[in-house]
Amino acid sequence: MGSLTYFYLEIICFQYVVGITAFFLDGRYRGYMAFVLVPLVLIAVEYVNGVYSAATVEYFFLVMIASIVFCELINFLNDIDLFAKYAASLVVTNIVSPILISSEWKTYLGMSTDNVYLPILIGSVIILCFVYGYSAALQRKEVQILELRYEATYDGLTDLLNYDSFSDYVSSADNKKPEHHVAVMMDIDNFKQINDSYGHLEGNNVIRFFSTSLKIFFNKNFPQNAEVYRFGGEEFCVLFKEKDIRECFELMLRFQEDLASKSFVTDKNEIVKVTFSGGVAEADEFTEIEKAVKKADMALYLAKKTGRGQIVKFNDDLNKMRIAKVLN
Repeated sequence: MGSLTYFYLEIICFQYVVGITAFFLDGRYRGYMAFVLVPLVLIAVEYVNGVYSAATVEYFFLVMIASIVFCELINFLNDIDLFAKYAASLVVTNIVSPILISSEWKTYLGMSTDNVYLPILIGSVIILCFVYGYSAALQRKEVQILELRYEATYDGLTDLLNYDSFSDYVSSADNKKPEHHVAVMMDIDNFKQINDSYGHLEGNNVIRFFSTSLKIFFNKNFPQNAEVYRFGGEEFCVLFKEKDIRECFELMLRFQEDLASKSFVTDKNEIVKVTFSGGVAEADEFTEIEKAVKKADMALYLAKKTGRGQIVKFNDDLNKMRIAKVLN
């Protein structure tokens, strides 16, 4: 690019396209690296073309510093989008560069303005079009990747983490330093009857109602060290990290009370009371998370078998389960 612009315009322009592009589209520090490398490349271009001089070397570094300062200043403008900042920096740098040469070293006194600025302006527009198309394609690809990642990670109906996310977390946790986890398994009570009475669409709405209540409760009362998963159907799991099982159990009782204070209303204005059964178990360095989930699932089964609407805590000391509390 340097050789071509010097051959046709008797000046080297478009010097800092790479630096400006990297600064705005690839990060400031990479932009700085590109800015620093450009003068060295241009000095080599001048040397090859036989026009090397101390004055032009000084000019290269002057434009480099001016370009960096301009990019930093325009980057502070919050009302302008990123690509507009990039376009302004590119055009200004490309136009100011030959102005400095014209006023300082008089390299093209015999050339008309159209022979210099028009090609530079056209070249800048062409570069902007290519970069815009490339960045737009990258953004579309990033959006697609994020969408695919979201679909692979979250449940589409409830917007909760799905079972695959749970499996990934368990796999990663097994490879790390052992941590204390408490697992809670939950199941919406009498869900088959809800489907039979109100239809599957209302059944899905009940699942959304329950999951929304669950998310709101945890975001309000326990935003950290807890992950909520939908295992499938009407079954849910909560993993607590580095929390005491009694504290987690009391928290689930509070959620049970919170859910009991609400009512789901169908499209036909029919009121449905939504309750759940739950099982709680803990894992530590001696108990894997999956084993704790299985114990919590066993406790959940006992809660459903003995009346539903209650939470059962797995008792490792007695090697059996007991009903810790029942809410009517």
